[in-house]
Amino acid sequence: MPELPEVETVRRGLEARIRGRSIESAAVASNRVFRVDPQWLRSQIVGQRVVALDRRGKYLVIELDDWYWVVHLGMTGQLTVKGKDASGAGSDRRPDGFTDIADALDRHTPLALRFSTGEVMTFRDVRKFGRVFLIAKVQGALTDLFGSLGLEPLGSSYCLEDFLKKLKGRKTRLKSMLLNQGFVAGVGNIYADEALFEAALHPARTVRSLSRAEKEALFRAIPEVLEKGLLYGGTTLRDYVGSDGEPGQNQNGLRVYGRDERACYRCGTVIQKMVISQRGTHYCPTCQPRSRKKEKPNVVRTSAV
Repeated sequence: MPELPEVETVRRGLEARIRGRSIESAAVASNRVFRVDPQWLRSQIVGQRVVALDRRGKYLVIELDDWYWVVHLGMTGQLTVKGKDASGAGSDRRPDGFTDIADALDRHTPLALRFSTGEVMTFRDVRKFGRVFLIAKVQGALTDLFGSLGLEPLGSSYCLEDFLKKLKGRKTRLKSMLLNQGFVAGVGNIYADEALFEAALHPARTVRSLSRAEKEALFRAIPEVLEKGLLYGGTTLRDYVGSDGEPGQNQNGLRVYGRDERACYRCGTVIQKMVISQRGTHYCPTCQPRSRKKEKPNVVRTSAV
């Protein structure tokens, strides 16, 4: 957490605010999130223009004139922009509220920068599991970083043929496989549980137990739950916010994740929780049987987002 929908929500928000803007100034503080020397990073990005914003799995790629500035939000990372129209106290303060860009730094905020138009963007990470890279823009520059990532589940490159090839020869449990970024990039604990529920597959089942129809159901379910998360601005359980600082709303419509001991929206059975790959895993024992599903359970629908 954040997973693909959260990172993509941040990317879209930042694109609307900072694309085409030049970085006027930057401030950094020593922090383990940096994969390069932070002072060197600061010296290289000041004066650079934001050319484009992209995403690969859970990685956000901010393309500058000469660099790829890559950010992984980890568990609690937040990239937010404070608008130039925000008012600050005192006539000596900039419209963004900071007299000096370093004022934006604190023990959880190791990076802040101001754009030529006045917006201030900060990177905040309480748990410090996020990562910040700066990679020179040369051919194949991102290959080493992204080379081990699996299928990109949103977009035209996601196809059933490649999906089935990725499944071939795997013997692991379904939940463990979905958490592996080398299979499908961007899926984490929340959306793995949601995808398995939508596909009517028990998380402890193994890949080799799946029929062709069940494989196709999982193929369809993964982008379906990710698109839903994106539609509602991501899932906020505690720390995640979009680039505008606002929480997502997808948590209000989760079908199984975090709903243990509550009734399934589809059949009324109590949602169960187990641990797979050291991660809490939620499922409906009726809608997601441990063996191949032969017939549909009686459906009792209740409302949810």
